[in-house]
Amino acid sequence: MRCKSLVLNHKTKQPQAVCDTVETLFELFKPNLSLNKARLRCFVILVLGVIEQRTVSLVWLAQNSASVTKSLSVYRRFQRFFALCALPPKSVGALILALAPKPKDGWILAMDRTNWQFGKTDINILVVTVILNGVGLPVCWQVLPKTTKRGNSHKAHRIRLMENVLTLLAPCEIRVLTMDREFVGKKWLSWLQLMGVRYVVRVKKNTLIGSLSASHLCAYGRWKKQAGQLHEVFGQQVYFAAKRIAKGRDPFLAVISYGFSGHEALELYRQRWGIETFFSHLKKRGFQFEDTHLTKKARIEKLLGVLAVSFALCYRWGQEQEKKQGVKLKTHGHRAKSLFRQGFESLHRLLKSPARYAAEIAAFLQLVLRLPLLEKFVV
Repeated sequence: MRCKSLVLNHKTKQPQAVCDTVETLFELFKPNLSLNKARLRCFVILVLGVIEQRTVSLVWLAQNSASVTKSLSVYRRFQRFFALCALPPKSVGALILALAPKPKDGWILAMDRTNWQFGKTDINILVVTVILNGVGLPVCWQVLPKTTKRGNSHKAHRIRLMENVLTLLAPCEIRVLTMDREFVGKKWLSWLQLMGVRYVVRVKKNTLIGSLSASHLCAYGRWKKQAGQLHEVFGQQVYFAAKRIAKGRDPFLAVISYGFSGHEALELYRQRWGIETFFSHLKKRGFQFEDTHLTKKARIEKLLGVLAVSFALCYRWGQEQEKKQGVKLKTHGHRAKSLFRQGFESLHRLLKSPARYAAEIAAFLQLVLRLPLLEKFVV
């Protein structure tokens, strides 16, 4: 007698493992996403679809979805979801924070932009992620208006985004916000300090640190004599630190910090690279985000919500895979595969052949059911 999980469900004509996966994720997401049953089930199918098919093409997802409805009907259903469904990014961010283990010292955040061009349309997205094990998990994002094209964000955009973040995390839960050189400015940094958000941000070599340029303090480690002193930069009292780097346009990396001094600020800034890792997995190394034909602001934000949840599930499954199989390192000492990649490739294989891997899918669902969605746990 065959295992029950391998038997086709009579209503959907799908393997029971697929039906169980959809229904489990439906129950998992329901407390966090205020969507009706049809919209929420569509969201779940999209999340599973991008993992299984490794694409964001709605046509391809419709042809290979976990539904026996005609592909044209599924495609129209997807279109209605992106056109009509209300899916605020911060509600998805709350779900992702529930899936992520809370660090003992507080969350390390990173803010950055990703952009590309589809035809004549510039798509420019501002994102805030939490950094875990060197990888960023997105918690809030917004598509910037067309006036910004592929250029810098405005302070109003950053403030609006961080206001959404602060509805999810109290300032005392945020250890630091890390940012690259474009995220500077007197009003922006003043607002962060007013909100009690500590930050580390990189600055250009011609930035004035008090009365001296950053490049002057960088040379020969002159900043070390003043490592514990506050300097006025962009109208704020901050610490300054720098180090020599082998690669890049500048021979030095210089940062200013509110709340951290010296080498601690430099070590925290290193964590910012996690958001770049997330962007790379979002695009060519994972979900092929740039292949989407969506160009409207609200629809791109919803699609990023689908990808964000898919990414978080792959990352958590990757952690479980590494616990089971151990850490595989290359000769240079780095992981052979990232946690996301391990989880992504494993889930892709399971969802491609659900009947064959019913036991592994059941293990994944048990992991999902164990995730504390109502209270965050500490690692």
